[in-house]
Amino acid sequence: MEDLAQKRNIILDRWLGQTLASYSSQTAQFLRNERNNFRNPVGNTLREGLATLLDEITGKMDAAKFKPALESIVRLWAVQDFTPAQATGFVRGLREILEEILDEDVLPIWQKRIDALASLALDLYMKSRKEIDEIKARERQRQVFVWERMSQLR
Repeated sequence: MEDLAQKRNIILDRWLGQTLASYSSQTAQFLRNERNNFRNPVGNTLREGLATLLDEITGKMDAAKFKPALESIVRLWAVQDFTPAQATGFVRGLREILEEILDEDVLPIWQKRIDALASLALDLYMKSRKEIDEIKARERQRQVFVWERMSQLR
């Protein structure tokens, strides 16, 4: 536990870098470096969300804290039409980083927590995609209704 706490910032920096690798290099650089929340809400959400997730994975796993952080990250990618694997891959990325950095005797504890987080991430992604699809369907219905009304007025 102490080993992990000492390496927190290293782990977090690598995890952010790995997560940003899903974007083009120019976009990733902007997301990493721009600290203004209004100019860079995606980068801010990722930085804060990953920090919260890491703290909870290595702490008490308080669902009231980690679920909103996980959902905010997953929603970003659901809106951006990432695949389920891309949208939840950042969780597996943490597992890979911990396997490289930590001793093997402490890994099983974190691996179980990461696996649980990955399952929840997939559930949240699917829920977000369903909501997005429902919004798009309602918008198409509205457009058809407006088009039909316009046709009747002619």
